[in-house]
Amino acid sequence: MKRFLQLSLTIFLLIVLTENVGAQNDIILKIDGTEMIGKVTAIGETNINFTYQNETIEYKVPKIKISKITFSSGRVEFYNASSTLQEHHNKVAILPFAFLKNQDDGSSAMSKKIQQETYAIFNAHKGILNFQDPITTNRLLVKAGIGDNDQQNYSMGELCDILGVEFIVQGLVSIEETSVSSYSASNTNIKTNDKKPAKTFVGKLFDNSGTNVRTSSSSTTNQNYSTTITMNVYNDKGDNIFNRDHESFWQSNDAYKVTLKFLAKRTPLYTK
Repeated sequence: MKRFLQLSLTIFLLIVLTENVGAQNDIILKIDGTEMIGKVTAIGETNINFTYQNETIEYKVPKIKISKITFSSGRVEFYNASSTLQEHHNKVAILPFAFLKNQDDGSSAMSKKIQQETYAIFNAHKGILNFQDPITTNRLLVKAGIGDNDQQNYSMGELCDILGVEFIVQGLVSIEETSVSSYSASNTNIKTNDKKPAKTFVGKLFDNSGTNVRTSSSSTTNQNYSTTITMNVYNDKGDNIFNRDHESFWQSNDAYKVTLKFLAKRTPLYTK
């Protein structure tokens, strides 16, 4: 048992150390699209001194072959990048979410409503990022002749170029009717007339005709729903850098709102 615990602790420490090392890497993006992941050790007039992750040999990379360097601190330096690459940097677009109701395509209005709500969640926690207004995103899509059913014909990298952004958020909301819950309740109301008792020669005779007893009942029926959301984040190279789905704990028709925030907070685009 002791040996098992020691082994588990060792594995845990290795994972932590690996994550820490990964978080300290610099990334060189070359003009040909390839990446070099490691550490920039020096920047000269014509070359960048660089060592690959987990290696010690130092390489000299000509600046003319580099588009940009993303340092572990988050700072970015551009070298021979096109103006388009610089304009797209740190910009994010949110596509209209695909929407299914009982496994059938939902309304386009609901799709854009969810898009707008997702934008509001991210834009309130954007940090250094610039989130494109959904009206602008949808206008650019229409201008390019891309409808709701045409997006699948384009790669995410192509959509990034069309929208002028570095990242794209794409998702699916699926809502299905499940069980029906019924609730019933009854209420009894007793009203007593405050009229004074009548007096006679033989004593006090109380008149109870002023007491009313009313019983009412009501019932409520609620439709329950199962809500599942899938959220993806892509970069301008078409790489999927985040993918996760989540089923909502809540069973109301608008449970997707809570679930959207749950997923957004776990993406690399959300700043606390």
